[in-house]
Amino acid sequence: MNTKFKLAAAVLTATLTSAANAGLVTEWTYNNQAGFKDYTGQSTTTYANDEVEASGNSATGDNSALTVNTGNIIDSNGDFVVDGADNALHTSLTWGTPAGVSSDPQSSLDISSPVVGSITTNGASWANGTDITHENWVIVGDSLETATVFDALSLTPTAWEAYGDDVNALTSNAPYFAPQLQFGINFFETVNGSPTGTCPDGNPHLTGDNINGCGDIFEITGLEALPFQPVVGPDFIEFTVPFVLVDSLNQPIPGWGDTVYLVTTRLSGLTVLSDGYECSNNQPACFGFVTIEEQQNNLLAQFKVRAVPEPSTLAIFGLGLIGFGLFGRKKL
Repeated sequence: MNTKFKLAAAVLTATLTSAANAGLVTEWTYNNQAGFKDYTGQSTTTYANDEVEASGNSATGDNSALTVNTGNIIDSNGDFVVDGADNALHTSLTWGTPAGVSSDPQSSLDISSPVVGSITTNGASWANGTDITHENWVIVGDSLETATVFDALSLTPTAWEAYGDDVNALTSNAPYFAPQLQFGINFFETVNGSPTGTCPDGNPHLTGDNINGCGDIFEITGLEALPFQPVVGPDFIEFTVPFVLVDSLNQPIPGWGDTVYLVTTRLSGLTVLSDGYECSNNQPACFGFVTIEEQQNNLLAQFKVRAVPEPSTLAIFGLGLIGFGLFGRKKL
């Protein structure tokens, strides 16, 4: 067992015995930022200027340079802190040559970043996060093949129940970070016709999501590595990650660090891949969505924050929390 695992296990043990009396943050303001870390596309050069192009800035929401953005919260270099070595990421990928009417745009994936707001712990409402829009239009030439998305969430307490804990320690160490999400996209620009009458998503041509031709497909990879099994519905995927409040040395804050918070993200608004669809590259689990041709498709991203209510509840979750990383990284 390595040192980090030992430390996380000790924190979990402490939480099992003291969570009921630990300091609890009840209200937060948040900053959610996401962008494309990298991407690949076809490069047939059949048409001029149709390769995948990246633009946008995840920290500012405009098209400014990605470096020296003081508002960036994305750990872009993977060292588990956000500092001057990290840059903002691009939020838009465009590709292809429009083959429909002249007013059609290029195809694209666009992330709405940054998104700020407020959220209540254990509240009933979902908070809005960084949505993704797929402009799905008939194109010829090159298209997107893969992309990696980094999604960061910082939380600043605005109300709490202290139970005698040091409030200054809570506020002086803010903001806090939920574990950064990283997932891959395998994108398939499908052929709109279907000689067999069945589209690549396994459903009939010219019906449902294939009404304007076979819908494009994007598989999502990496969700199977999360500590809790994702929940899948007909038009949504939900997944959950845990975190505790830590100081600048990444140590749990006395009292406040005894409470485990769970962030549940819900992706919705598009039809999920059917049970019969087999993802590429022998993925251990298959998650993803279908997007309709000749229209704008919006994948909504929302989230909730809840606190583990009782030590017995956390015990049910078990040490699976540790494998992903119980700690949110601390901004320096």
